[in-house]
Order: sequence, then structure tokens, then C-alpha cells
Amino acid sequence: MNGVPIHPLELAGIGFTVALMALAWVWRDRLHAFGLEFLAWRKTSTRESVKAVAVGACCGLTISLAFHGRYSHAAFHWQDAWIGITLGPLLEEAVFRGYLFGLLTWGLGRRVPYANVLAGLVIAAAFATSHLSKQGITPLQVGAIFLMGLVYAWLRIKSKSTTSPVLAHSAYNAVIFAAAAIVGA
Repeated sequence: MNGVPIHPLELAGIGFTVALMALAWVWRDRLHAFGLEFLAWRKTSTRESVKAVAVGACCGLTISLAFHGRYSHAAFHWQDAWIGITLGPLLEEAVFRGYLFGLLTWGLGRRVPYANVLAGLVIAAAFATSHLSKQGITPLQVGAIFLMGLVYAWLRIKSKSTTSPVLAHSAYNAVIFAAAAIVGA
């Protein structure tokens, strides 16, 4: 924070995010109406959750090492890290591996063999494409995002829940932001 006090609105934002994350966690297995069943927001075992966090952290470490020093000019902002570790993964995974994945696999149904694998590939591509609007993003980074989309899809298929990809995505981003903070320091 470089000695700058936290603004009251930032503090309120942190409180709001924590409350929203807690509410989302409590509501696992309760979203079954109004089309929300496609979110697949289900409970997973502690073991599955720990595995998801470990997979995300390992992937984050691998990508951080692969990109080491290439983007050290980027300024680190804790607010970006906070959103990137909390709300970003929750919302992105709810949209991509939750709702869109659920709708696509439902739409493909039994007509297409391995519908969930095809859906995972398509959604990973859409996920990577959605990041193209970020300023300064490179094709190599888009490729890494696509690969992570495949990892998140694999976790979604394996666990039958969107919570595993959310946990992995949060862990991945936490490692990426930590590496950026260390390189930028």
C-alpha cells in the first residue's frame, strides 16, 4: 500500500466482496430455480476443494515462471489483485464453467459423444477470447488463458461443480498477482 491509508470506499468494497463470497459459499446446492441449475453451484468434498486450489496454484506458479520478467514494467495495484482473486474468478467461472458450460452440454445432450469435453473446449476458447479486450495482452498470454480454461473445464467435469474451478481460478490468480508484486518490488 506504500503507506497510503485505505479509503473508506475501498474498505466498504472489501467488506462487500467478503460478504458476497461468503453468501456464494453458503448458497452452494441451493440454486436450482429460474435457470440457475446450469450454474452447477454445488458442494464438493474438502479433498476436491484442496485439489482444486493446489492445481490452480501449481498452474499459476508454472505460468509465473514461464513469463518471469517479461512484464515487470506493469505496476502492481492491490485493488486489482483483490478483485482478481475474489470477484473475478467467481463471476467468470459462474458465467463460463457454470452457466455457459451447463447450457452447452445440455444443448448438445446425447446427440454428441463427449458433449462435456466439446463444451469444455468451446468454453475455454470463449474464455480466452473474452480476455482479448485487455490492453497489452499478447497472443502468448491468450494461449495461456485458453490452457487455463481447459484446466478449469477439466475440474468442472471432474467435480460436477463450478466451485472447483472458482477455487482453482482464485488460487491461480493469487499466485500470478503475488509473482507480479514480487517482480515489481
